[in-house]
Amino acid sequence: MHPIFLAATMFLSLAPVASRAQMVLPGAVAAPTPAGQPGAPPSHQSQGGKPKGDATADRPFAPAKPPALDTIVGKPLSLSGSRGILLVEKSGADPRLSRLTLTGDRISQPNQSCEVTMGGAESLALKPLGSPDGVLRFELDSSACPIQFDVLNGALSAAGAAGGCSFVQADCRADGAGLWGPPGASFGEPQAKSIERERTTLENNVRDHFRRLLGKFKKDKLALQAAVKEQAAFSASRAQTCRDYDREDAHGFCALRLTEARDFRLQARLTGENAGSKDRKPAKPVSKPADSKPSAAKSPTLANPVVEPARSQDGAPTF
Repeated sequence: MHPIFLAATMFLSLAPVASRAQMVLPGAVAAPTPAGQPGAPPSHQSQGGKPKGDATADRPFAPAKPPALDTIVGKPLSLSGSRGILLVEKSGADPRLSRLTLTGDRISQPNQSCEVTMGGAESLALKPLGSPDGVLRFELDSSACPIQFDVLNGALSAAGAAGGCSFVQADCRADGAGLWGPPGASFGEPQAKSIERERTTLENNVRDHFRRLLGKFKKDKLALQAAVKEQAAFSASRAQTCRDYDREDAHGFCALRLTEARDFRLQARLTGENAGSKDRKPAKPVSKPADSKPSAAKSPTLANPVVEPARSQDGAPTF
């Protein structure tokens, strides 16, 4: 068997994993869903019990409706559920960030934490970028720290410049990449069980959509190899992103939302809307001299970053 097909076959036949607290690969779900129920993988057999060949790849496909912006408007979100603050508001039909506070490390003393509040009293514009990966995407209109946000159900998946953004005047380097969502303590036992059930359904969807994609690329060796590598990279990336989410082992919210994002990306690939595209690459921040000052004329929505020292539990500054 060709190594590519062997890798794909092994991936799709992973054994189920019982605990929701453990990171699981797409297709390896907490418990198999019985046939005929929502989330169950479709049966590809004829009435005689024999496989229909490549029926998975050939069946008509209609992508699901992406999450609405209303699922995050007015809801305070934090990076990994515990760092910084992000609040989306609507100005007419256009979304804006009424608040964005990033946490990071001091440039001069990396062992000390710092905070940068962008925009001051003004809200920050969000530029729409369409739905290249099946969900709504916006970019923070800032040359100092461009960040792209994908809208998920009750969360935002953010991607930024490698290494984060450096605010020289504030002596702070902060990275906004990751999952912005509610704090882990906000999920009770009923919500955790609901998350587990929803993720089981999504894992089955990802497995089915990935199988469809492999069938679509069965005659294209390079595309097939790229799809298998991309799926493996997603699993590793999800585990790395979610390991720092607040109380992730108790509720699994981060893994649920990133699996949701992956499923929408696969659906976009299947409908051909994302054919040949690569992972998003946010615009690089404009390089500025260390002693330069932001120009209010060129960026009216961005005031000088407001630096707030991180404080300990007793309220005392940490520096």
